[in-house]
Amino acid sequence: MIWILREFLVVTCPISIYHFKKNSMNKENILFLLNNLKFLGFGEEKSLSEQLWEGISRQSKEFQLHVESFYDDDYKMDISLYFKNGENTDRYYFNKYHAVLMKADAPERDRMQTFYIRKGIGITMKEAYNMLQGRAVNRNMISFEGERFNAWMQLNFAEMTPSHNYRMKLFRPEYGYDLEVVLKSYPIRELQMEESKANLLKALRRGNLQPVHFLKVKKEEKMYIEANPQFKTINIYSSTSNALQKLYKKQDSIFKTGVQEIPEGLEDPQVDEWEEENSVSVEESEGETEQVTVGNPAPPKKGKN
Repeated sequence: MIWILREFLVVTCPISIYHFKKNSMNKENILFLLNNLKFLGFGEEKSLSEQLWEGISRQSKEFQLHVESFYDDDYKMDISLYFKNGENTDRYYFNKYHAVLMKADAPERDRMQTFYIRKGIGITMKEAYNMLQGRAVNRNMISFEGERFNAWMQLNFAEMTPSHNYRMKLFRPEYGYDLEVVLKSYPIRELQMEESKANLLKALRRGNLQPVHFLKVKKEEKMYIEANPQFKTINIYSSTSNALQKLYKKQDSIFKTGVQEIPEGLEDPQVDEWEEENSVSVEESEGETEQVTVGNPAPPKKGKN
């Protein structure tokens, strides 16, 4: 009897069954995408799932969603999320996002970058904010040739690609920057306990401007620090405002305050620059740190060793 009923439904109600299957696939696809967005730091608000459902229901080849995030010192980041229908499938994939960092009443400080996503993993929203503020992020990476390596990533504000993205600088271990060794030179209270030390290293590797306490003879002083792989040190500030103001005091031909671009012909061979179109698509990894897939190095500049 069940078999007869099933055959009846297939023959007489093909459209209804198609829509039932389609609806189930859409729900599964939305849950998959929402999990991607949550992992990358874009939140899990109800409005986001409603926008996703609306975008997928239109059945267009691609669509965009828009989110915004607010930070200290009147900074705001507007983000466009790009979703695209896969080839030969009804599923949609989150393949990139475009972030625009803006400072209230200071349009000259606006910066933007497109970050690429693969298999739901990539640069998180907070890491994107940190990178647009000039800070470096540490990631485990896989080149398209299959090479696995760890490197610090930092945007090069002095150079842009033809696609109007900042080029990415990578500082590999061979460059000689060991954050944990550098921190040992400073009397930082958070380094005295293993748990707080691990949390500090984790935060700095994610590109955060992190508050710490410097131990002095009769007192502690709260300061803010960030990793500086290019000059193999850390930057120290008395406040978050000072850190952000110093970043913009000079023109963008200066990579960061106190961190000047290395003159042509003097670049360290372990500092790579990567083309935007291949720079940060990503791949799943085991463990806590994601693995970023990067492309081929940019052609060497004239005079580069």
